[in-house]
Amino acid sequence: MRAGAVALAVVVGVGMVGWARQEPNPIPLIHGIASFAIPGLGQYLNEEYDKALTHFAVDVALVIGGGYLAAILPYPGFSLYWGVGAVHALWAFYSGWDAYQVALEREGISLEVFPTGFAARF
Repeated sequence: MRAGAVALAVVVGVGMVGWARQEPNPIPLIHGIASFAIPGLGQYLNEEYDKALTHFAVDVALVIGGGYLAAILPYPGFSLYWGVGAVHALWAFYSGWDAYQVALEREGISLEVFPTGFAARF
């Protein structure tokens, strides 16, 4: 029983060391997750204050404006609130991706997308 727990701890530890070598600084990931949770927060942490205000204002406009539209427009068989949630989720994903990319560039790393996959340049 103890040997299994030790083996599991070794496997997890080796995995964490490998992950730490791939991306040594967790700041870009933190900024991306922060901006995914609250659009604009990651941009604020990246010291892009105008962009942070824009991302936050667009998110508020999408949620509030979309909520009002969904409440007053007639809907044919489905709720428009689902659409508001989907648009909000897409905007949050974009905001998180943008904050992550900017934080990576500040660290001197760029993540590029190719048809065959991703590539990181240092």
